[in-house]
Amino acid sequence: MGHLTRSTVVDCPPERVFQVLSLVERLPEFSSMTVEIRNGPGRPLQAGDRFEQVVKVLGKELESEWTVVEVVAPSLQHLEGTAAGGARATLIERLTAEGTGTRVELDVDYDLPLGILGEAIDAVYLHRKNEEQADEILERLKALCEATPS
Repeated sequence: MGHLTRSTVVDCPPERVFQVLSLVERLPEFSSMTVEIRNGPGRPLQAGDRFEQVVKVLGKELESEWTVVEVVAPSLQHLEGTAAGGARATLIERLTAEGTGTRVELDVDYDLPLGILGEAIDAVYLHRKNEEQADEILERLKALCEATPS
């Protein structure tokens, strides 16, 4: 199983950052690998909501299904996802007030199919790519939130 944690500080209050994160339809605005969100609720996420995410990885579009496990506004979202082949992921987004801004932390656990082969692919290539993608998401989220008027 792979694990990564990444964080950044956004110069906005937690409520504003949470407002962006909780509208899953906005995900393509700050996740370059996200091609489309399907069947999103069209409102801030709530526990029990489900949606599909289409991502582009290595030139291929892949679909995943997500379930919202827990939401504590404006500080936490916990989601669990599955993808073709048996891949699974748990994503926890934590927002903590830090000065006049917000520390945003992404905590991701993921399990790839293919047993030892999947673990080897993760160790050699995928883990680093996942870290880079998480860093990019945080950078783009920060820019988007800081550009949004109060």
